[in-house]
Amino acid sequence: MSDRLTQLQICLDQLVEQFCATLNYVDKSHDLLPAENEEKLIDTTREIPSNDEFKSTINELSTDLILKTRQILTLIESLPGANVSQTEQLLKIQNLQRELLNVEQEKIDQTKKKDELQKFVNQLILEFSKDLINSK
Repeated sequence: MSDRLTQLQICLDQLVEQFCATLNYVDKSHDLLPAENEEKLIDTTREIPSNDEFKSTINELSTDLILKTRQILTLIESLPGANVSQTEQLLKIQNLQRELLNVEQEKIDQTKKKDELQKFVNQLILEFSKDLINSK
């Protein structure tokens, strides 16, 4: 799974695409209404949806835009720096640095212990093999 900023970027891209699709639908599907003192124009090459169908589709597209906006707001709220002061962020970074140093020191200690055990096992193997050779 990607990080929150990547998810946010993807959602923003999707929102822009939804806006464009909605505007395109409205542009292609609206009825041509005449201005004052003009006759209504009829474009025989276009199939205009009924008023109910048009409103239904607009409601659906609007709902999609609202849901995507809520998703974006939720992602923004989940970002680590949201609603946290700079001092709190710096304190958290310092604590994480200390924790990282402790883990790094533990890793070094465990590596040393592993090396010592490996030397010990190697020494045992050598002694055992010498004893085997000498016993013949």
